[in-house]
Amino acid sequence: MKTKVVEFIGRIQDGGAETLVKDYALLLDKELFDVTVLCEDYVPESNVYKQMVGNGVKIVAMYEPSFFVNKVLARLLGKKYVAGLFRKAIRQLKPDVIHTHLELLEVLYHARDCLDGIRLLFTCHNPPEMLIGDQRPAERDACRYLLDHNGLQIIALHRDMADEINEMFGIDNCAIIRNGIDFAKFRDVAEDRHVIRQELGIGDSTYVIGQIGRFTYQKNPEFTVQVFNKLLETKEDACLLLIGRGKQENELRQLIRDLQIEDKVKILISRDDIPRLLKAMDVFILPSRFEGFGIVLIEAQVAGLPCVVSDQVPQEAYQSPHITRLSLDDDMKVWVEALLDPKGNIDHYGNLDDYDMHKEIRNLEKLYLKK
Repeated sequence: MKTKVVEFIGRIQDGGAETLVKDYALLLDKELFDVTVLCEDYVPESNVYKQMVGNGVKIVAMYEPSFFVNKVLARLLGKKYVAGLFRKAIRQLKPDVIHTHLELLEVLYHARDCLDGIRLLFTCHNPPEMLIGDQRPAERDACRYLLDHNGLQIIALHRDMADEINEMFGIDNCAIIRNGIDFAKFRDVAEDRHVIRQELGIGDSTYVIGQIGRFTYQKNPEFTVQVFNKLLETKEDACLLLIGRGKQENELRQLIRDLQIEDKVKILISRDDIPRLLKAMDVFILPSRFEGFGIVLIEAQVAGLPCVVSDQVPQEAYQSPHITRLSLDDDMKVWVEALLDPKGNIDHYGNLDDYDMHKEIRNLEKLYLKK
């Protein structure tokens, strides 16, 4: 009999955690596991949602059939209301395993009466202090309760994160499952770089800088735009690719208009051809204000790109010598120089092969089946 797994996430949209959930749903052994993705709601235009639907992944949205009404009630009544919807879904799905992602442990706590006999796992996708620490006391307390009463298995993205979580909660069993990717997709792009650039309206000699990620405070895309504007003073034949979507999209477009560089910046929304777009770039930038890991940096390294990143991106994501690590407090000229001549400035880096998703998914399966 197959093990019934529920991957529980707030919203299905384009993002690192959401992409990981999608990969789990697609790559878990279909002979061993029956997987359902349970969410509050979803963005139907998002690439992650479209890929899951296109590949037959079972999705249950708790806010259906009236997304608007349930969103309003959830905002007014909080996680207790969401827990009621969650409880109803779980009693129908009858899972053996619930794997929770992002800020949803409080929902599990309020629905704890329906969790008996279910194996619980939680992946910490951002710095622990921000997700399950003192900055989020309700999530912290829910985590503590679920550890003590429901045998919650916490999963970290790397060793330093695991050590921090173990110390925070006085445990010694935080597991490590790396954010892996399908290497072949990023290494074996058949199309010629010229063809990809031609499709994007970019010349062969143009210097292309790229950033991929949600348009949010965390990912800091406005910083990228400002640095790029400074770079144009030195290199006029340059182009910036911003790939993603998010709450700051309108603000970002306004900044680009204010700087009068609309003809130099291309904003691409919900693309499903990230490996192709990486091939069109000369250098990758990730100036995040904070990161749990930064899987997009692994994708860029597998694609062979030099990368310029903020010092808020964990060093565990450094898997090649072609990383230049800078402070967000550094002068923009320093960032410009690094982008134009990305030699790399790190001493230690890991082994990219450790981030092969097909290897990591087998480790996750062992956790799901552990008694």
